[in-house]
Amino acid sequence: MAGEYDVARLCIAQALDTADQDRGMSPQSMADALLATLLGHMLKGRTRKDLMSFIEFQIEASGEDEFVITRGC
Repeated sequence: MAGEYDVARLCIAQALDTADQDRGMSPQSMADALLATLLGHMLKGRTRKDLMSFIEFQIEASGEDEFVITRGC
C-alpha cells in the first residue's frame, strides 16, 4: 500500500481522536469538516466531473479490503 494512504489514515485518526477528546467537538462533525476541506482542496486541481468520477469510484471500491493504487507508467 502506498505511503500516502498510511499518512492520510494517520491524519484522520488523529483528527477524530482530537474531536472525541474535546467536549466542544464531535467525531462526526470532524469527519464532515475533513471531507469538506479535502474536497475544496481537490477542486483546485480537478474538474468537478473528474472529482465526481473519483468519488464514485472510491465509494464503489469501499467494499474491497484495499484500494487499488495506480501510478502513471
